[in-house]
Amino acid sequence: MRALRYLSLCLGVAAAGCATSPTRELLADFGDQTTAWSEMGICAGYGCTTYYKLGLDAAEAGRIVAAYGAPAASPADERQAIRRAIAEIEIIVGPKTGTAGDEPGAAIINFSRRGQMDCIDESFNTTTYLRLMEKSGLLRFHRVGEPLRRGYFLDRWPHNTATITDTADNRRYVVDSWFHGNGVPPEIVPAEEWLKGWRPETQLPARAGGQTAAISQ
Repeated sequence: MRALRYLSLCLGVAAAGCATSPTRELLADFGDQTTAWSEMGICAGYGCTTYYKLGLDAAEAGRIVAAYGAPAASPADERQAIRRAIAEIEIIVGPKTGTAGDEPGAAIINFSRRGQMDCIDESFNTTTYLRLMEKSGLLRFHRVGEPLRRGYFLDRWPHNTATITDTADNRRYVVDSWFHGNGVPPEIVPAEEWLKGWRPETQLPARAGGQTAAISQ
């Protein structure tokens, strides 16, 4: 069962004390074979207990490009464009997969809660979206990196995220969708800050079409 494999992998990584994200195994299983929007699939249900191979059509891919906007003039502009595009993808994908009501955060694993994503699901999905943006030629100032993790059960609850790297100065940034509900732009912050336990201040922005909600991690 994939959920049990996920938990075993997390515990093994924690025991080893390394910074490898368990998302990498899921990407090897599913994500590495995704080369076009029409082949896209996403994870949900905590630790990818459910994998939806849905694919997007040309019109939906066009919505993503439109949300991304004109080619960015700087790395900072491009990071904002990435945030807009990922929010649009979540809005497209949510009704197709029953994840439109995905809430901010998922500190407590509850495999029976359909439509909710934990940080493993979010980091897999965001990495997939970023890779497809890269393959589509949207990224000019960044390359997509490997998922990153922080926390080892003993010091804090483990947390995983997607990453990008600025190609000019090689500074790595996290692209973290976990903090917000479905359709809200992800947080993009320097990886070194995130690794120290960074999180959004106090209360989170509203979900797309929803109410505000605070989280605990």
